[in-house]
Amino acid sequence: MVPISLFILGTLITSVISQECKPYSSSFDFSSGYPEVWKKATNTIFKTTEFKQLYNSIDWPKVPNIPPHKLNANGDIDRTGYNTSDPDCWWTYNLCTTPKAPGLNPDVTICPEPNTLGLSYDDGPNCSHTVFYDFLKENNQQATMFFIGSNVADLPNEAQRALADGHHICIHTWSHPYMTTLTNEEVLAELYYTRKVIKYVMGITPLCWRPPFGDCDDRVRAIAQALNLTTIIWNIDSDDWAMQPAGPETPAQIDANFQDFVNMAQNGTFANSGAILLEHELNNGTMSKAVE
Repeated sequence: MVPISLFILGTLITSVISQECKPYSSSFDFSSGYPEVWKKATNTIFKTTEFKQLYNSIDWPKVPNIPPHKLNANGDIDRTGYNTSDPDCWWTYNLCTTPKAPGLNPDVTICPEPNTLGLSYDDGPNCSHTVFYDFLKENNQQATMFFIGSNVADLPNEAQRALADGHHICIHTWSHPYMTTLTNEEVLAELYYTRKVIKYVMGITPLCWRPPFGDCDDRVRAIAQALNLTTIIWNIDSDDWAMQPAGPETPAQIDANFQDFVNMAQNGTFANSGAILLEHELNNGTMSKAVE
């Protein structure tokens, strides 16, 4: 966490971090006991003794019986026909973060400490992030890193560095799907195998997670909670993932988003509770913008 006043910089860094991803081998073995990287788990995983024991350990009557949603032809969530009263607390439909099903904890959406900026980065670890992590370390800043399990398997050295530098490690699923479109088995696997790979590589057991795209409902929350995972969302969004050349937004548009957050801090928006800022450890562009 960093006081928001320190977030206001006199001069923004405009150069883009440029590093190449260099493949390497490690002593870790992911050839069995895990889904294929960047793929949803299949029956090959579901039929293992390990997964069957995990599945049977869940108190399924406490998990709401909510049918999975569908994707449309563009690969986005199909909201057609959904009940406008939002009975499932579906974040994608109505930004709902207070569950309607009994016994579920609300999502974390703010920093409880006033005038505090919660730095959080999705989609890591990244193979070209040395300058970015060096910058955080040099400025004595710790952040919450929401790691994708497949990236941890592909890049274990980078994952270990994040922990060594004192960053807070959370789960961002195994393959980054829309979670509400998955079956119960698939939801469970996305969370469990990411937790497993982080434990294997880093020696810690995460207690928090963030749904990709924010896509979560009470069924998904219940499965996550059964794994002792707290759901963390955000209340300010940099939209850095959409910056050119990866997306349609210009760097100036992303800069304007950050300036809006500075203005919010100056006008007292965070006087009673702080902000959780969504950024992405996604590519050189987003990490360069984070340094700015």
